Amino acid sequence: MSTTGRPESSGDATLLAERCREAAFVRVVARPDGDALAAAGLLARACAATRTPYQLSVAATRGAASDRLLAGEDDDTTLAVGFDDTVADATLGGDPLSRTAFETASEFHEPDRALALAGVCAAGDAPMGDLADAFERRPGVGLPVADLSDGLAHATRLHADWSGDDRQAGALLAELALPAELDDDARRRLASRVALDATEGAAPRAVEALADVLRPHVTPDAPFETVEGYADVLDCLAVAAPGLASALAIGVADRPMALDAWREHASATHAALRTADPSRYSGLVVCDVDAPAWPLARLVRDTLTEDPAALVVGIDGAALATTPDGPDARETLATAVGADAVAGTEAHARTPETDADIVLDGVREVLS
Repeated sequence: MSTTGRPESSGDATLLAERCREAAFVRVVARPDGDALAAAGLLARACAATRTPYQLSVAATRGAASDRLLAGEDDDTTLAVGFDDTVADATLGGDPLSRTAFETASEFHEPDRALALAGVCAAGDAPMGDLADAFERRPGVGLPVADLSDGLAHATRLHADWSGDDRQAGALLAELALPAELDDDARRRLASRVALDATEGAAPRAVEALADVLRPHVTPDAPFETVEGYADVLDCLAVAAPGLASALAIGVADRPMALDAWREHASATHAALRTADPSRYSGLVVCDVDAPAWPLARLVRDTLTEDPAALVVGIDGAALATTPDGPDARETLATAVGADAVAGTEAHARTPETDADIVLDGVREVLS
């Protein structure tokens, strides 16, 4: 690495830009979620715009991030995106990461606004300001694909009876008798029905969660139909297929391959949610499933419970999702299983630990 001591941090776009501008080679290591991937992609594309060689990778935990940051040449400039207290020369912190990364990339060239706003959406922030104003909003649902039955069946920001099943989603569309060419009235009818189905019998937070996908931002020049759909694909692939997610973030991924990975992850998520048998403790709901834990924990938090924390232990590790007035998800998991074995944010964090007893006992002890 190029420097020693504590890394320079965090949200200072000019400082980060200077570090990248002076570098001979930049190695970027990103946290495994859609916001961090979008931010890392923006920084990597900025390097490409100035012909600065770079490498982008995703680390599953803070410990894995440190290992990757140490693995290169001594004169490499290293940048950790979404990880604190690492051995990186510089860190990009705060939430959402994509907003600061966009400001940093703007020091070099005109960054990809769709990617930046997708990162903001993936972080759970409401798109606003000049970045959001660059896109037209329209009635409807924020999906990555034009095929509505495909998009509705696999969207992971909501859950209804037809989620995970293209045929049931298609039956819903047939019932609505939407025109082949959707107008705003048809899109409003679709959004109203989706909102009704996704909130019927669900926890009250399901209504609030729908704000993340209704009246989407349209992205005619991006690889996906809407910013919200872009965010969904990025967030799923960050954990399910990190190499593919990295390629997507820097703009070289095969779109059909990315969508196939998104569909597979989403189908498993919705199937697990439908059959989940939650256990409830004081302020915590727990699901042990034979499926990926991410983004299932967020859906459990938003649809199945009024508790402030939802823990899912799955085949790829465990994920904890919490509400704004609930515990800090990252700190809770870090205390439960060790800080180097965790990655995430205050609202949504994960660990590769798959032993349900270890994770549950540790989280319950922290929250007791």
